Amino acid sequence: MDIKGFLETVCKEIKYKPARSGIEEELKLHIQDIKEDYIKNGMQETEAEEKAVSQMGNAEEIGKKLNKIHKPKLDWKLLILIAILVGFGIAISILKQQTTHISYLGNTIIYILISMVLGTIVYFFDYRKLKSCSNIIYLIASILMIMPLIPGIGFTINGRYCIRFLSCSFFPHTIAVPLYIISFIGYITNYNKENTIKITTTKHEIATNKGILKILAFSILSLILTINTSIVNAMILGVIYLIIITAKIIKSREKRLKKLGIIYGIIGIFALVIISVIIINPYAYRLDRITYSFKPQIDPQGGYTGMLQKEVLENAKIIGEAETEIISSDEFIISKESNYTFIYLIGKMGIILSGILVLTIILTSIKLILNAKVIKDQYGKFLIIGLSALYIFQSIASVLMNINLGIKTDIDLPFVTYGGTYLIINTISIAIILSIYRRKNINVYDEKFEEQCH
Repeated sequence: MDIKGFLETVCKEIKYKPARSGIEEELKLHIQDIKEDYIKNGMQETEAEEKAVSQMGNAEEIGKKLNKIHKPKLDWKLLILIAILVGFGIAISILKQQTTHISYLGNTIIYILISMVLGTIVYFFDYRKLKSCSNIIYLIASILMIMPLIPGIGFTINGRYCIRFLSCSFFPHTIAVPLYIISFIGYITNYNKENTIKITTTKHEIATNKGILKILAFSILSLILTINTSIVNAMILGVIYLIIITAKIIKSREKRLKKLGIIYGIIGIFALVIISVIIINPYAYRLDRITYSFKPQIDPQGGYTGMLQKEVLENAKIIGEAETEIISSDEFIISKESNYTFIYLIGKMGIILSGILVLTIILTSIKLILNAKVIKDQYGKFLIIGLSALYIFQSIASVLMNINLGIKTDIDLPFVTYGGTYLIINTISIAIILSIYRRKNINVYDEKFEEQCH
């Protein structure tokens, strides 16, 4: 059997077509290496090819074994954890609907169905195509952040910038922040260290990388635009940028300590400046606001929301509804606002069920981290790191804020908080992660050939 016939037989057994090309190239190169060794030892080309192919073994059996290895894999564990979180979201909708005329449950079911359809489409989509669309993704995110400033489109809800489009209203950072993360990862992985420009001064010639300048400029602009709508989300976005840059530098293994020292040194200086601004008048109230988040009882304005949360916690039962009017009535901010989903759950369902939710959040976070470790494709790995970090930070910030152990923020609890846009975006983010995991064995070949080409 010649090489062509051998490869055709092997690939015929591999059911998942996208995996075939990578496997075929890998086997072909391996056979060619063996063939060349035989030729160097004086064997004729035709005989050398046949012997190299026979040395590989039975083509049909090899194909069947490779088919088992390279079947697309759905991460059922992650999917089940997300389903549990969504289940808590449904429970919250049912509880809220009992005290109001708004159809929370009906709307939630519609949002879930839309999320499932869009999530399924994204799951089967080749996520690597996003890499070439980084500029477009960044532009869309920036437009969303600017739209609240346009009269007739933008407005505020309790001080939070919002967009009204057709009959829908949503917070722009809900969509823009994950888009910024995706575009940033595209820039980082497309970075070419050879693409430099030289700036000549009177005494020196400075070589600067174009890619670094672009990443730096776009990152700063995205943070400025995000601060305009949500300071806390801007902080989370900045930390995620730092995590991705750190992962990139560690992976490169080239002057890692020097690069990390420079980056963290610059960030440390900026952090000191920001802290100084917070504690110096006339901005001292910002420091007070942070303090009151942890100790609402010392707030001269009464620490209204914090004291409501404190009362719910003090009256919470192991199982069942807390004996306080704050939970039984829909007139209080804890019952009305989506930011207070977790404390509302504690008040309505008790400590045990709320603890189960926290455990699910922790297990989901661990599963996402483990997924990032097994992905070989750099772009896919960084996407999981970035989108997972967003979920983890938002979840931690929301839970801690709800129990007076964190700064009061405008962050909702992923998959649990009521809201159509938020659920859809979170579902799409998880669908991207599942899509990456699905292709984890296939992309091993693609990454090898990309390295060979470079």
